[in-house]
Amino acid sequence: MNDEPSCKEIEERLAEREKEVASLRATIEKLRESEEKFKTMFENANDHIAYVGLDDRIIDVNHKFEDIFGHNREDVIGKRFYDFGVLSPEAWEKSLEYTRKLIGDDPGQNPVLEFEAVDKDGNQVYLEVNPRAVVKDGEIVGFLSITRDITERKRAEEALHRHQDVLEQLVKERTAKLEEANTALRVMLKKAEEVRTEMGERIQFNVREFVFPYLEKIKKSDLDEIQQAYLKNLEENLNELTSPFMQGISTKYMRLTPTEIQVANLVKQGKTTKEIAALMEMSARTIDTHRYSIRNKLGMRNAKVNLRTYLMSSS
Repeated sequence: MNDEPSCKEIEERLAEREKEVASLRATIEKLRESEEKFKTMFENANDHIAYVGLDDRIIDVNHKFEDIFGHNREDVIGKRFYDFGVLSPEAWEKSLEYTRKLIGDDPGQNPVLEFEAVDKDGNQVYLEVNPRAVVKDGEIVGFLSITRDITERKRAEEALHRHQDVLEQLVKERTAKLEEANTALRVMLKKAEEVRTEMGERIQFNVREFVFPYLEKIKKSDLDEIQQAYLKNLEENLNELTSPFMQGISTKYMRLTPTEIQVANLVKQGKTTKEIAALMEMSARTIDTHRYSIRNKLGMRNAKVNLRTYLMSSS
């Protein structure tokens, strides 16, 4: 029995091998195209990209990476970032620790980190780093460190913060000055009110002492109706003219004599009849007479109200 394959079987096997080779070539071509596509995107990306292996060493960088740090590709491949002074060992370890956690927990996450770095000339730059896992045949073989230069943005933010600090300080200073001005204004208003009150009291006293006594005497003289009308108008006009200076002062006080005003003030101070008599060198009976007259003129004849309490509430 002949075990050798027939020509037909050999042709069929060769056809199968040719299909396998063609499929393998197609796969290789796709891989090459994919690699070329990745390489093109890697080189032409607007971001600064470094391909870092699991041993923390740089496998490759794009041209933009050279622009931001000033280091040639040949100078950095095979090194760690802190080997050529871009990042401090602490910052680099922080980045790796965060990236490893990212890869271990959820490779699909896209965290963003910020770092202070130093370029080749020793200038400080601010970086925004977005690490991405690189997966091959279902396994993570490294990660891409996608970096953006945010130096201008950070400096603008710092300038804005300084400006805000200056504005806040100006607001505090202006507020303090306004508070001082308000305090001074309140003191001035209080002083003006005191002066106004004092002027009103003086006007009231002078009118009562030097004007109304003469009006009372004139009233008691022989006057015809026209003269009495003139006198009444004069009294009313005097009351009208002096009233703006005596707001808050009861018009009933206008009818008190200077002596009665003095007695009323001493009563307001809490002095007893005996003490008032001693101070004014009068008898206690005379002081009682004045107190009675004051109550009558103030409309308190039948009121069960303490005179001092009434005078205090009317001040």
